[in-house]
Amino acid sequence: MKQMSALKSLFALAFIAFLPLGASAQWKSEASLSTGIESNVLRSYIPSRDIVTEGTLYIAHQWNFPAVTGLLSYQVNGVSFADLADHNYSINTAVMSGEHKFGDGGWLKGGLQAIKRENQEAYNIFDYSEFEGFLDVRLPFEDNLTALAGYTLRRRLYSIVTELDNWEHLLYGGVNIPFSERTTLSMLSEVGYKNYLVPVLSPLGSGNSGGNAAKVGQWANTLRLSRALYDNLGMMVYGRGQLNFGDQELYVSGLSASYRSENDLYDDRYGYESREFGGMISCRLPHALLFRVGYDYADKRYQQMALDLDGNVITGEGARHDTISRLWGRAEKRFSFAGNKRQLNLYGEYKWLKNSSNDPSYRYSNTGTTIGFEVIF
Repeated sequence: MKQMSALKSLFALAFIAFLPLGASAQWKSEASLSTGIESNVLRSYIPSRDIVTEGTLYIAHQWNFPAVTGLLSYQVNGVSFADLADHNYSINTAVMSGEHKFGDGGWLKGGLQAIKRENQEAYNIFDYSEFEGFLDVRLPFEDNLTALAGYTLRRRLYSIVTELDNWEHLLYGGVNIPFSERTTLSMLSEVGYKNYLVPVLSPLGSGNSGGNAAKVGQWANTLRLSRALYDNLGMMVYGRGQLNFGDQELYVSGLSASYRSENDLYDDRYGYESREFGGMISCRLPHALLFRVGYDYADKRYQQMALDLDGNVITGEGARHDTISRLWGRAEKRFSFAGNKRQLNLYGEYKWLKNSSNDPSYRYSNTGTTIGFEVIF
């Protein structure tokens, strides 16, 4: 029950965070707590209904130097399941970063981050430690056009499945183009490259079971259009496509039939190509009320063959092919207090998710209703 104990400690720290922090403007803290009912919490073809409670505490301290602003932060996330307690987990994140501002809204950021995930013993296969260094830059140009670019080097080490330890390189670049005060077009291109530390054997016996360790890559491009329809009504639509390169025979998804949760260990984005699109409409009303509703769709084509529930290849189906539809809505009410130095956000969410697949193990649907709060100090 170490995750439950960690969650209780998190809530105790959140209570302490409500207390006055003194006059120093260098400190920042946030706390959130939510609880929700999900009809298929494990995203399985055999539904499991449960109540999920999530809590987060974030604490940061900022230093202002003549040319650089430094930040040291720590965040702990705890997730607790009412019935499926073996799935409880926590994630601890520590970040040290620096930012240099220049020009009209330009900046250069860099830093180091460490993450550790801990599950209950029954599912410690998901436990990992992650270390990364990152560098990001924002360049303003004339007519409010801005360019973004960045690079991240990440190393992930799993506690149990050490054969999946890897180095990952992430490089991105993009531009925001304002056509008017109401319309902005954003384009983003991302390249990811993952290098496994040891040779990996794929689930069907193919892949790099010997020789050099596998190297997989992905190129993703996103186009997003944002527009203010009226003073308090806005919309956003997007399209995204991702293509893979490298050792195409290697994939991580579906290593074990006993794990169907949405986790990157068993649904690694390098294991499929996709076409995605979606949109959102937001409406801001008087008294700090905010409503959002959105829809997302993804067409995902995997590298592995579609299998029946006994693990046999389904004749004539070919590779696994999933289509995901997601509809969601969120209502928020925001409050300010202590001279607008602190904020309270109350919210409620509803989501509907359906995954259609030619592999019956991945046919599922899920609905969820959540209420929660966020506090910024």
